[in-house]
Amino acid sequence: MIAEHDELATHTVAGTAFYLEELERRERRRSAEASDRLGRKAFWLGVSNTVLALVAAVAAIIALFK
Repeated sequence: MIAEHDELATHTVAGTAFYLEELERRERRRSAEASDRLGRKAFWLGVSNTVLALVAAVAAIIALFK
């Protein structure tokens, strides 16, 4: 891909800057998507931890009164 672009870039005004900007734009998009996925997983981890803590608290209260 790089070699093909370099071959075509000699005949264009944009040159290699266009290619490098496109690579950077794609990398930023992938990074943003990965960050979004990580945030969603962290949210659901927090929700599951809260539910588990509530179940543990209920089990402890039941055990106290038995």
